[in-house]
Amino acid sequence: SFKAPWLGVRASCAKPIVHQRARHPRNGAQAGRMPDEELLDVPLRGGGASTSNSDSSDTEGLGRREEPCGPWRVAYFLMDVAASVLFWYMLLFVYIPDNAVFLVVLAVAMLLWRLYRAYAMPSEGVDEVPYTCGLVTTPCGKEMFLVATIHISPRAPKDVELVIDKTRPDVAMIELDDERLDRMRDRPVTAEQGNAVPRPKLEDLQPIRITKRGSEPFTIHAQRALWNAEWTDKRIQGDIVFDECNSYGLTAGSDELQGSIALMQRGSPNGEFAPFALKAHNAYAGGAEAVFIINNSNSLPLNRVGGGNITGDLQVALKTCNCGFPPIPLLLLPQTEGEKLRDFCRQSGPATSGDLQILADNYPRRTLRLRLCQACALMFSGIGILYGVIQCFSVEVGAEFLAAEEAATARGIPCTCIDVDLNRFWSRLGMTVLPTPCNLLNSLWAWLAFPRVAFQVLFPPRDNIDVVGGMFLHGASFPLKTWIAFLIAGFCASTVTNKILELLGYGATKAAVSSGAIKPEDENVVQAYIMLLVEMYMLPQIYDAVAASRDEAMYQSIVAKSRKMKARRMVVVVGAGHANGILQRARNFGL
Repeated sequence: SFKAPWLGVRASCAKPIVHQRARHPRNGAQAGRMPDEELLDVPLRGGGASTSNSDSSDTEGLGRREEPCGPWRVAYFLMDVAASVLFWYMLLFVYIPDNAVFLVVLAVAMLLWRLYRAYAMPSEGVDEVPYTCGLVTTPCGKEMFLVATIHISPRAPKDVELVIDKTRPDVAMIELDDERLDRMRDRPVTAEQGNAVPRPKLEDLQPIRITKRGSEPFTIHAQRALWNAEWTDKRIQGDIVFDECNSYGLTAGSDELQGSIALMQRGSPNGEFAPFALKAHNAYAGGAEAVFIINNSNSLPLNRVGGGNITGDLQVALKTCNCGFPPIPLLLLPQTEGEKLRDFCRQSGPATSGDLQILADNYPRRTLRLRLCQACALMFSGIGILYGVIQCFSVEVGAEFLAAEEAATARGIPCTCIDVDLNRFWSRLGMTVLPTPCNLLNSLWAWLAFPRVAFQVLFPPRDNIDVVGGMFLHGASFPLKTWIAFLIAGFCASTVTNKILELLGYGATKAAVSSGAIKPEDENVVQAYIMLLVEMYMLPQIYDAVAASRDEAMYQSIVAKSRKMKARRMVVVVGAGHANGILQRARNFGL
């Protein structure tokens, strides 16, 4: 982490044991463990874990970090200042006659250090796990196996499956939020994966009470649209109406829908554009209070419905003149129950009515306006271009997360998400790029800590996962197509970000020249210095938003969810950039 230790915390008295390249001690694994009740009574940092399902509520009340004592803060600060002065002096003012020789010597030293780590400092245990895996063991018997991955590596899914198979954890945790995992689940399912694909939990579905005079009331459970939580706790009652003339809801509803619940078929008869959001808008135009959609199978999707791509949302916005959420809730019914309601509606006699109270939902949602803003930020930051080019080469991204979920489902253990959602991510990123006094000071402190961080990356301590070595192992598994995609994507993304920085420097320089603040012949030099200052401020801040703050959020989510599930052994799958940040927190504060 770029966070300086003199800004950090004092380690707890019961310091966990951390092993890199962990070996699972199969025999005697239960020795020295506390009973479940006693283990759960061990307090977290200043508070207990929440029992909510959302990441945000899971991490509330976990306590704040204790400030280190004054002398240690001063000592760490002076060490970072001294190392920083020496590093930058040698980098800027010491002449190295042959850079190639220096790089060769550095590479040999790095290799020798890794050999020493592997053979002179062996980890205890029996079963081998991959080199890219670390282990944290607490005195009370909790174990966390952390697998550091590269998201485009063919090796990553194999490492994850091996660790889950060898360690037999109580829970698997992955560096995703529910929304991103749902997008990945939308990929076609192979025959071999069919039995391992998870189904929606009953408590995640919306219960609907159906009443028809002369028949016993019954309850249907339906999948929700992602915008339904806009009407949380609202009770909706009304007759269910199926319009034979508009059975797919492709046009505005008729007056008979006024105050009722519209029942429609999913999709369209001839392949017309018919997303869920458009059906909801059309039903609302006829006065409906809610929409029930009959699915084309009895199997409901695991994720919320209605989350189309930006192109589809733009088409809906043009048709409805509305960039917000649809104005009424929508529910997707299993095919058998939906067709049963349709048959009831076609019968003469008493009407069939529905009664439901909209459930709360922490699933992330965003309007088209917000999605467009985030998409622009994603592209101009270079991240969107990077992943876009990689996907153009059909390189699979994040396969290790699906592998973890499938392996966990096959073994009958839960797989849960621990990362923040995109709304919180972009909000955090927006706050960090603002040049406030605190952010400026944080960037300065980060650069003071840079020599120490760089040294730990090049020569990782035993407690840390070897990120550089892991990257070489993953890179060796890349096929030629992946290497080509990676190089082209990196070139395109860096070109865009450089042009944006040049534009910022160009505008400021032209303004300074026109006002007479600088001479025209100094324009290029001043522009270069402006770009350098912007980069020196932005890089630590972006790192803090993209990596360090997410490390903290994921660590707290690991602690909260492992307590909620009473898990003693867990496998956590994260990108290599997050591995040591999470391990450091687990080492300092326990699990």
